[in-house]
Amino acid sequence: MFRKPNRNLRVRRAASSEKEEEEDDHGKVERPKRAGGRGLTCGTKKRTEAAAADSDERPSEGEEDAAGADPSSRTAGLHSALSFSVEKEGEDGYFKVKKPTVNAVTFKVQKKAENAEQESKPQEKGPGVSSESEESEHGKVDVPEKEEYSSPVSSSPTSSPSHRPPSADDIPDAKQIRAARTRRKLARAQGDYISLDASHQQSDSSQSESDDELDDHEKRITFAPGMKNVKERMAEEIASSSGSDGGDEEEMDDIQNKWEEQQIRKAIKCPQTMDSDLLHGHSPPRMKKYVAPKFSSPPVTVEDIRKRLTARIGSIEEVHRAHILDSEKYTRDLENARNTLQKLETSSSERSYKFFKAMKVYVENFVDCLNEKVQEIYQLESEMSQILAGHSRTLLKRRQDDLQRQSAAIQKLAGTGNGNDVLAEEQMESHLQDMELRRERRRQKREDSGQIDHHEGMSSDDELSPDHEHEYKQDQEDVLLLCKPIFDDVHEDFCQTKNILFKFHEWREQFPETYYDAYISLCIPKLLSPLVRKQLIGWNPLRDTTELEHMSWYCDLDDFCYSKHDREDNMEDNPNHKVLSAVIEKTVIPIVSGLVEHVWDPMSSVQTSRLVHFCKTHVLGDEKSKPVQGLLSCLISRLKKAIEEDVFIPLYAKRLLQDRTSPHSRFQERQFWSAVKLFGNILLWDGFLQEEILQELSLDKLLNRYLLLVLLNVEPDSELLEKCRKIVEYLPQSWFRGLGSGETLARLGNFSKNLVNFVHALHKLNDRKSMEVLVSLLLKIKAENLAEDVVAQYSITV
Repeated sequence: MFRKPNRNLRVRRAASSEKEEEEDDHGKVERPKRAGGRGLTCGTKKRTEAAAADSDERPSEGEEDAAGADPSSRTAGLHSALSFSVEKEGEDGYFKVKKPTVNAVTFKVQKKAENAEQESKPQEKGPGVSSESEESEHGKVDVPEKEEYSSPVSSSPTSSPSHRPPSADDIPDAKQIRAARTRRKLARAQGDYISLDASHQQSDSSQSESDDELDDHEKRITFAPGMKNVKERMAEEIASSSGSDGGDEEEMDDIQNKWEEQQIRKAIKCPQTMDSDLLHGHSPPRMKKYVAPKFSSPPVTVEDIRKRLTARIGSIEEVHRAHILDSEKYTRDLENARNTLQKLETSSSERSYKFFKAMKVYVENFVDCLNEKVQEIYQLESEMSQILAGHSRTLLKRRQDDLQRQSAAIQKLAGTGNGNDVLAEEQMESHLQDMELRRERRRQKREDSGQIDHHEGMSSDDELSPDHEHEYKQDQEDVLLLCKPIFDDVHEDFCQTKNILFKFHEWREQFPETYYDAYISLCIPKLLSPLVRKQLIGWNPLRDTTELEHMSWYCDLDDFCYSKHDREDNMEDNPNHKVLSAVIEKTVIPIVSGLVEHVWDPMSSVQTSRLVHFCKTHVLGDEKSKPVQGLLSCLISRLKKAIEEDVFIPLYAKRLLQDRTSPHSRFQERQFWSAVKLFGNILLWDGFLQEEILQELSLDKLLNRYLLLVLLNVEPDSELLEKCRKIVEYLPQSWFRGLGSGETLARLGNFSKNLVNFVHALHKLNDRKSMEVLVSLLLKIKAENLAEDVVAQYSITV
């Protein structure tokens, strides 16, 4: 595979020899040295002897080498092992192969002295010749750090062994060179010399003979030339441009360089990315092949240009608007920063320090004071609650005892009671007389007040004996007297809500940022809770007519929350406006919940109406809060307990009820109206309690279970008409607004059917006026289908 390059190399040498002749003829134009081809010459002793024996037959070969080779190659001698390029001036006998990513591989060229004279006589270094004596003495030379390829050029052994190898001082002159050229021409003319001309075509036999001249291991393998410095490249370019027949030589050089690059890649087994300008002089620039586009762009019209310009203008305007908004924002931020800076400059740090220090001391003293007094306040509050709860239990127990005595007395009159216990009968008679006297006094009181629309059983029996009443009032007064001296030893700034709120008001006015950052609006309700509880110890919303709006703490909080400086458009977002509602929610509502659970009597219309008014007025907070949920649960449980324990309607035979003045009829009538009263008290909570809960309590557990039983057993008369009218009057009209298709509530289905039955019964009595009243009641509860049937059947005018 290396035969053809050897032949090319010889052609190249021939061409170079001819070129040198022409240069000598033209005045010896100095041509820069070109680095020899890199190659590996495996020479042995036998090969040297054979070359010496052949020197007589081919004398021109040594002269050719002597004329074409560099002085450094003659100095290197016959025993040079490796040659990649001509030795450069001042370089050693080492070369270094550069790899891209791995460590560089360095080859050491072992040089041997040709004879003892060269070893003993160190030659002077000529231009471009490295010192061989140093290599032989020291054995090795340090490898240069520069990553470039450099090696001495090895020359072929062409001279005779009898002749002394030319030294660095024996440089052939022009006459010797001409003589060598003349001998080469004569040898070519005789035909016994292999021509080095590339144009000369040889036969296959001659090629085979020339290929067999050297053994495979003795053939010279050339590689890429070494790296050139700037001076060498410039000299080469000048020489190539001045030569007349440089075209063929450049073409051959390009072919040779390409082959050398391929051999280098094969030798180092790693791709080398080398600059083509550094490897060889001038490589022709690569021209990109123009490929015509396979498609043609659509024609651009004026409309397309206009649309693009419009879109571009729109995007620019949008960016401009964004910049304007940013500029305005930055202007506002700058103004706010200036205002803040001005405030900070004008404000006195010493004044703020004194204020916050005084405020800290005040709050600590105020908290210590509350910790001292809070236990005493809670104790007095508990005592007052026990007094009110005891009074309520007394009234409830007396009402239940009266109900049992009345029921037992009526059973005795019917002949079903036990009359053996005479003492018990006497006590019963005494209790019944007391009950009748209380009823008479209540009846007389109603007549004096002008109250006419009243039925027996609808009044609340809350009258106590003088002794019990005096004791009850005395206990309350004792607790109130104990409440007064609680804060007698405390300064007004720590016990009066007005002075306390004034401190925080100053903080809010002078340093609003720190005030809101400290969440003072959330702390005030807890701080004022003991003071508010102390003022509410003697307050009973079930009996007391004093409203919260008239209390001092309420007025002080109202002034603090809604000051004159607050803007009305920021009412909901201002946390100060929620301080009053927070105090009511966290302090007042728990107190009311305790009263509902232990003191409130659902059978009392007065207590119920006052309690409903308070809840609908002040309990406006979030229903999910714990105080509000506790109040709702207390209300519902207390109403259920009242239905189960206080509602009792006895059923008697019709013969016993025909006489309206009989004890049986009067007792049943009183209990019926008492249940109707509770029915109305429950429906007063419409709008506060949930509609579903109210319908379950009033309609399912009271109307359908107790009241309808009485209505079914009563003869149709004016009293029946009044009972039905009262029941319908208590029903909230909001329950019937969303109904359609002429049907009433499902829970009022039985009641509406009873009204229709009453209409049929009154028709037999020919009481059309009462019939018209019942039809109007049907229409009021939205039982339109039933009302239309009755009207069509009896031709009733509504």
